[in-house]
Amino acid sequence: MLDLEKLHFQNTLLPRGARLIVPNEIQKIFKNDIRIYTGILRRERFLIILDALDEWVHPEKKCEKEPKTIPHRNAREKCVILTTTRPWKLGVLNLKNSEIDKKVELVKLTSESAQTLEERAISKIKNLNVAEAKVLAEQLQENIYENDLRDLESVPLLSMYLISLWCEGIPLVQSKCGLYASIIELLLSRTLSKHRKWKQRANPPRLISHNASVNMNIVINYCTYLKALGKLAFETLFSDTKENTLVFLKSVAEKYLSPMFLKLSLDSGILTQSTEKTLIKQISKVSFSHKTIHEFFCALYISCQNENDVKNIVVNKCKSLQSILDMSTVLVFISGMNTEIISSISQEFLSVIREDKITSEYRSTTDEDCEPLEDIQDMYISCMKENTSDKELKLFCQDFFFSEDCEEEKYFSYLAQLAVQNKNNMASINIYTDASDRSLREIIDSCELHELFQINKIVYRGEEENAQLPVLLDKSSKCVTVISPDQPGSWSREMLETLQNNSLLQAIYIYGFWMSHDVLNDFLNYIINRKTMTEIGLWDLYCTEHEWPRSCTFSLDFSQHSDLRKLELWEIPEVSQLKVNSQVKHVGLYSINLGEMSLPPEMANIESVDLGNVNMSASTLRDLVKVVEKLSHKVTVTIRSWCKIEPWTEFEHVKQYIHSSQNFRVIPQDDSGRFVFETKVESEVTK
Repeated sequence: MLDLEKLHFQNTLLPRGARLIVPNEIQKIFKNDIRIYTGILRRERFLIILDALDEWVHPEKKCEKEPKTIPHRNAREKCVILTTTRPWKLGVLNLKNSEIDKKVELVKLTSESAQTLEERAISKIKNLNVAEAKVLAEQLQENIYENDLRDLESVPLLSMYLISLWCEGIPLVQSKCGLYASIIELLLSRTLSKHRKWKQRANPPRLISHNASVNMNIVINYCTYLKALGKLAFETLFSDTKENTLVFLKSVAEKYLSPMFLKLSLDSGILTQSTEKTLIKQISKVSFSHKTIHEFFCALYISCQNENDVKNIVVNKCKSLQSILDMSTVLVFISGMNTEIISSISQEFLSVIREDKITSEYRSTTDEDCEPLEDIQDMYISCMKENTSDKELKLFCQDFFFSEDCEEEKYFSYLAQLAVQNKNNMASINIYTDASDRSLREIIDSCELHELFQINKIVYRGEEENAQLPVLLDKSSKCVTVISPDQPGSWSREMLETLQNNSLLQAIYIYGFWMSHDVLNDFLNYIINRKTMTEIGLWDLYCTEHEWPRSCTFSLDFSQHSDLRKLELWEIPEVSQLKVNSQVKHVGLYSINLGEMSLPPEMANIESVDLGNVNMSASTLRDLVKVVEKLSHKVTVTIRSWCKIEPWTEFEHVKQYIHSSQNFRVIPQDDSGRFVFETKVESEVTK
């Protein structure tokens, strides 16, 4: 955060004639005549810095203007406004591009710049020449890599902590709890060596459980003080007002810390203080030196609480998938301090994650990826790595992703252990063997997936493993996605029969397989006869006995699929007849010969139609336009440049009609040459 009170006017930095005015000077210069101030803003070139948007809250009683998400400012031709904020605030505001002229982001240190910082810092701390410091910096780098601390090295402050520990001969350990305890102890010991008046109470109680990896010296020696800091960290981080979580008023700190404790915190650098002057008063704000230090103390406080109390505390804060991820660092710290509490918390999260909209959408569709759920898995793996106690850490996880992280042996070992522990909880499994560098057989054996149990969703992306795929698919899954990415695989009769035995299947996406004519025919008939399907995606399916695509013809009748919401067909054998239920929302047709075939005229729920390399008549397109034009909700139609719509002249007439109609909006073409239009909702048409 910029400290405007510490900015000074320097002729070497500012253009000739420029002057820096900080807020407390405005009243001195312009006194009570604000007209002089506004007049100067109109005439002169100005830079106005609005510091810390993430700490700003709209004054509800004093201002009724809209919007309430960002401070109101008058647009002036010669005025540039620079607004600073932490990244999370932009995510919450969800501002449009038109509301941000330029976005500048401070990034982390690169490995090269981190090494430069280490060399220079070591040179200063140990009073060494450049060559000697470089040798020691290389040794430090090796230590950082060995203990997987590169994420800390990229942050200047945390990197300086690592350098200081290393220069003091304090081991850098993999355990984040142990490492941060060492940082806190170093900061306190340096400060207390200069201020010996601060006394500790005799025989203080133990703050955390015996199985913690935290250095117990720091806990015993500074118990009362750490309790107070932990309480402050918890109350602010778990505050309902997000703007006041990381930076808070000094009065809040004084509520939990005695004057002596607050002074110690500021002197040691655990807390930092900034002063902000307004026209009528001075405001002091406090924050922990870094967000992870804040989270460490919060975890320390939670780990001391009664297990039942912790459930209520954490679950009340973490009511969604994203809010759990927001607290992931705290949870990882807790896992290194108290295995019972983190286990109890993760069990409570089962229902929170299951009921989240992101989770329910992923588990009920054929979508391949879900980054938030992958992040939950990564968080639990970090928790397992952090646990250094003799007790086995039992965590509760439902969604599993075997991807590029599984190339690391340790990660794969932890993930297999997590999967075995949670066979009864498993809701989805996502395997990408090419990325994970693990065979399907190895994953099935390591995670004991050959046993029979039911699972909501299976995603498999990898090379052909005919012997193992039926084992994976034999889980009565509601959603199945199977992709052979690089070349068509071979879909066997056994794999088909495994699917046919699945009475629960609702959504399917199959990509890139050769099938015999009989297997292909039986497969399509199985899908057609399952009237309860919600999604059908058939891509690149080939018949081994007929030359693709014209010598093998099938009729696809999905008119009775009243639950069908999404249909995608791409490069499948010739379709002699295509019927779609009127309830469908999303239709994607690619490399299909539609001819005079048309989508049902009563599609009341359609939201998107995507056509690519489709042969169709212009009259069919005109019918589609008439259908969507009558709908009151937004519908997007995409016609890719490689579609063949005849006759061409009539197609041009249809496009002209779309351009001229007040019911449509044509999206500007990109480099691909697509023709995209969408319906205007009723309010837009009225305007």
